[in-house]
Amino acid sequence: MRTLGPARLAVGTSKTFRTLARLTGAAPSSAGPHVQRTLTAPGLRQLIAFISRMTAADRAELEGISADRSHQIVAGALVAEAAMRALDIEKVEICPWALREGVILNRIDKGLE
Repeated sequence: MRTLGPARLAVGTSKTFRTLARLTGAAPSSAGPHVQRTLTAPGLRQLIAFISRMTAADRAELEGISADRSHQIVAGALVAEAAMRALDIEKVEICPWALREGVILNRIDKGLE
């Protein structure tokens, strides 16, 4: 991907990216889907330093992290940070929708139920 030149736009489309952005200060979901949300590399690095020292039970107390997801959020943050570093990306725009909504929209577009 880097051989194509610098990224003009990077988009995160998963609940993990939405949660990471929220934990770094992005607007909550209640602000609506059209509010611009971003995740920055420096913000993500600070967040990793913070949540990696917490227990899963303590992470589950953070806004937007359920007990079920508290075990995986650190791994998700590390993967996101590694991908951003490998692609030399400093900022990711957060999409309010993910794969599930894309599949639904694709099926609607093709006239399938």
